[in-house]
Amino acid sequence: MRLFKTLFILFLLATLCQTAEAQRYLKPIFNEVEVSPVTPYGFNYTVLFTLLQQKNTSLQPLPMQVYAPKGDTETKRPLIIYLHTGNFFPFPLNNSCGGAMNDSSNIEFATRLAKMGYVVAVASYRQGWAPTATTETTRRFTLINAAYRGLQDVSTCIRFFRKNVDVGGNTYKIDPNKIVVWGQGTGCYLSLAAAYLNKFQDIYTTSDPNKFVIINPALPGGKYPMVNETVNGDLYATTGPTKVDPLLNVVSGGLFKVGDTLCVPNHVGYPSNFNLCVNMGGALGDSTWLDKGDVPLISYHVPSDFFAPCGTNVLNVPSITGPQPVVEVSGSCDLQVYAEKYGNNDIFKKILPGSDPYGTIAKTRNGGASAFFPFVGTPNNTSAPWEWTSYNGTPKPLATDCNIVPSVARTYIDTIIGYFAPRGCIALGLNCPGVSSTQNVLSQDAVGMSAVPNPATEQVFIAVREDFDIQNLEVLDISGRLVQQVRNINRSNYTLERSGMPNGLYFVKAYFKEGVATIRVVFE
Repeated sequence: MRLFKTLFILFLLATLCQTAEAQRYLKPIFNEVEVSPVTPYGFNYTVLFTLLQQKNTSLQPLPMQVYAPKGDTETKRPLIIYLHTGNFFPFPLNNSCGGAMNDSSNIEFATRLAKMGYVVAVASYRQGWAPTATTETTRRFTLINAAYRGLQDVSTCIRFFRKNVDVGGNTYKIDPNKIVVWGQGTGCYLSLAAAYLNKFQDIYTTSDPNKFVIINPALPGGKYPMVNETVNGDLYATTGPTKVDPLLNVVSGGLFKVGDTLCVPNHVGYPSNFNLCVNMGGALGDSTWLDKGDVPLISYHVPSDFFAPCGTNVLNVPSITGPQPVVEVSGSCDLQVYAEKYGNNDIFKKILPGSDPYGTIAKTRNGGASAFFPFVGTPNNTSAPWEWTSYNGTPKPLATDCNIVPSVARTYIDTIIGYFAPRGCIALGLNCPGVSSTQNVLSQDAVGMSAVPNPATEQVFIAVREDFDIQNLEVLDISGRLVQQVRNINRSNYTLERSGMPNGLYFVKAYFKEGVATIRVVFE
């Protein structure tokens, strides 16, 4: 009897472990998280003190803190590099509600994702621009330079982890082939640029070739590029040391001193690519940077955001003297259109409807995009409802409209994580049972699929093009439960009877020899 009890307990423990592993990356399965000390992932030169105190550039550490599930035995875990907000200026002088690695929302996101099995590196980057400059050109010039340095730092961080896997004993137990770069606010400008600005010359092959150029008849050739590889280093911070030249000193109005170092190489010889980009309230310097074949993109945005436009419009950056208009950028509403058009997000179409309740909500707002969650009706129309400000251990912000209620922000974080979970699984190729379809996923347009009437009361006519035969139909409710199944149809149309199904939204899956297509049907 004692042996039987022992075997039963061992069986039960094994079953629980298998159940937990099946939920890994979808739900929290760890109770505690280990947080590393603040650690440098590289070193590079900052202009911050040059701008604030008219001093020379100086070498600074590039800090990060790593969150990992405590007690985890997995040795090859996906990595999320999480980039905080802050307007490229130190908190609280940035006139924002946050802007440091220890922002409450950063800690919340990193902790939750680590409890789901991810390794999360909350990383900072170099800051410094001239938000109070009297001319738009100077503001744009110094901000573009700040964003470029931040872009270099993201690449440095990716290479740090790859180098650590190669020669450092893989301290953080990550899989270097499963990396996400996730930006929040200002950090999104870096995650997006790192994902979609792949060649230096693309900076100047935009719809407006002078967008990132200083026009001045007094200059040689009448113009000066705002970013120059020989002065700023390459996109990835693998060249240098690079120095300020006399011309840069002139066009910057003396902000940059001749001979000052702007970039030194870090972790040369390791790739800077990654697998998935997450944009949470940011924008891309130019939509032409996004190309067919680029990494998938998950976006969250408040469409009415005044500072970071959801479409294509002028970026406004908060500063101590008020919002500063800088340059035209493209936000989530436009970028997701390109990601869908180029097929970059096609992988998300394999998500099973029953495993994606947040996706069902998103599609009622985003025009059917597969990886864009718009937030509408946020408290006080805030553009970052996932943030809240804690004054514990941080200076009080100069901004006066900050959310200080954690519960409000956490409801939005619930949605963000819930929407990310199945998409992260699929984009990274993780083992998440019940999330993706093994069938070839066909679009409604590809098979000419329609449902009439919709909404329906008692029956709905499902039809496809005549050159497709519907073999089987399945009807799933919003929770993913199979509520009706029809076999051996073998023709291009079928009248689906309601058969007592309650009012609500349903997913009708049509199976063909070529694959499977899904259409939403509402019974009322």
